[in-house]
Amino acid sequence: MSWLEVRNLKVEFHNQAQVTQAVKGITFAVEEGEIVGLVGESGSGKSSAMLALLGLLPETARVTVEKIKAGEIDVASFTGSKKREGAYEKALRLIRGKKIAMIFQDPAAYLDPAMRIGKQITETIRGCRKCTEAEAREEAEELLDMVGIRYPKRRMRQYPFELSGGMRQRVVIAIALACHPRLLIADEPTTALDVTVQRQVLSVLKRAAKETGTAVLLVSHDLGVIASSCSRVLVMREGEIVEEGSVEDIFYEPQHPYTRKLMEDAEKLQGRVCRGEEKEMLLRLDCVTLSYEKEREAVKELSFALRRGETFGLVGESGCGKTTLARLVTGLLKPEAGHIYFRGEEIGSSAVRSGRRRKERQQRVQMVFQNPYASLNPRMRIGTMLEDVLAVNGISGREERKKRVWEALEMVGLSREDGEKYPAQFSGGQRQRIAIARAFLLDSELIVLDEALSALDLSIQMQVIELLQKIQREKGTAYLFISHDLQVVHHISRKMGVMYQGRIVESGDTEAICTQPWHPYTKELLEAGLPPDPLKARRKRQGIVTERTENRQKNHGEGCPYAGHCGYALERCLKEQPGNYRFGTREIACFLYSDKDGSARKPDYEMTSQI
Repeated sequence: MSWLEVRNLKVEFHNQAQVTQAVKGITFAVEEGEIVGLVGESGSGKSSAMLALLGLLPETARVTVEKIKAGEIDVASFTGSKKREGAYEKALRLIRGKKIAMIFQDPAAYLDPAMRIGKQITETIRGCRKCTEAEAREEAEELLDMVGIRYPKRRMRQYPFELSGGMRQRVVIAIALACHPRLLIADEPTTALDVTVQRQVLSVLKRAAKETGTAVLLVSHDLGVIASSCSRVLVMREGEIVEEGSVEDIFYEPQHPYTRKLMEDAEKLQGRVCRGEEKEMLLRLDCVTLSYEKEREAVKELSFALRRGETFGLVGESGCGKTTLARLVTGLLKPEAGHIYFRGEEIGSSAVRSGRRRKERQQRVQMVFQNPYASLNPRMRIGTMLEDVLAVNGISGREERKKRVWEALEMVGLSREDGEKYPAQFSGGQRQRIAIARAFLLDSELIVLDEALSALDLSIQMQVIELLQKIQREKGTAYLFISHDLQVVHHISRKMGVMYQGRIVESGDTEAICTQPWHPYTKELLEAGLPPDPLKARRKRQGIVTERTENRQKNHGEGCPYAGHCGYALERCLKEQPGNYRFGTREIACFLYSDKDGSARKPDYEMTSQI
């Protein structure tokens, strides 16, 4: 029995004299306890259609629909008249939040920055049903633990800006689950999450669908997520549903050319790109440390090197310190201890701190931030914003600046006309492309990409990866590529590091690490990845990782931070922190590879994986 029925839904945006058709008459249904996937490229209308169902689109939007039925409630249809529009909104109030909940794509935009996390969750719980404040707080902590947030009691007292992007996403998921909705619309719910937490969240969604009959509409560009969780798939392009069918039909026998291209791009991403020869050193970190007040997570004694024209991939769960490291490299933060060298000069030295030298370094090191909307001025047109970057950095001549802006926009798959729009008029993936275009406006030697592809669909991911490789070949640009997606890191990087709670626990050649991991955490990440194949992805989901809670971290500060959930932990792992042990190009922080625990090894012993 269908819990949600939608017939001929249309969405138009009216901006001054311009009318944009975002959704062009789509029809679909979702049954009780069913998980339906919705895939499509950025800007295809996926989010607009979902927001229209809840009446959350801005005033510039015009929605028409023949029928929306949610359970027993027949939502009033309308064709734009004020009378029918009022009836539609009245009917939506009966289902919004209590019957239908939504996990939004951009958590920072939907969390109150002035309210603590715990307050936001408990208010949601008490708004949905009668309970005491203490009961609401207890349930809120359980929800945070369920979605994989460590130390839930402490997180309840924090504000959104104190959490990483992935942790904010998990808070939004907890809020959506708080009211036990009959339909859960999940708009890119796992985009900012590492693979272990991703599998945990998908397990929660699947359990809710199976045990409570909750229907789930899962919007994602991650074909591995869709393949592992959904029974049916809707493929959307340019505001229309171009193909619909079972997950097996869509993945194994796609009919529409666009669907076939999606599957081809997913297969390409499984392969490896060609690697160049090693060049001179560009960036080096020696034992860099930075702590935050009252935070247990910190960047601790990080060391790695990046050569000119090379891509260094950095993976790890949200909150492990990846973004903090990116801010250290770009000079936005200063280390408490250790040294960072760029082109042989220490960042932060008196010579580099001088005005001219500092500005030169800033031009040569650019960053693409994790949250594109937060790094774009909402009151400026995109073209003007990009032109200002060139003007500030001495590019004279308005025509020259316009030409370079147009080239940058077209380079990332946008048009010249998009330069006249504001950030709010773009989808999450399109805003990410704008941020990437801005980073490439100047002739930078090093670009730090902090989850730069996380909001992009597969086809645009491949376009951006090919673009990055082309610029790297032509200009010798180096990339520090930060991501939770091991598949992308494996595809694009020559060397990589794996971070866990502020430390790089394993680093070396990417192919060697992905083929034969040495550290137990690296192995866990690789095993948690979901391939874009329904049968393989479902088999991998059977080994779902369990929640990481505070009791597993009781030895934090005394021993190895991973010891609480490591199947290879030694007695000393609970009391001491391992050092970094090097074998050829591989460096690893694990006692299984220490000299003390390997005292019985022969002198000519060649180290291999001990797990």
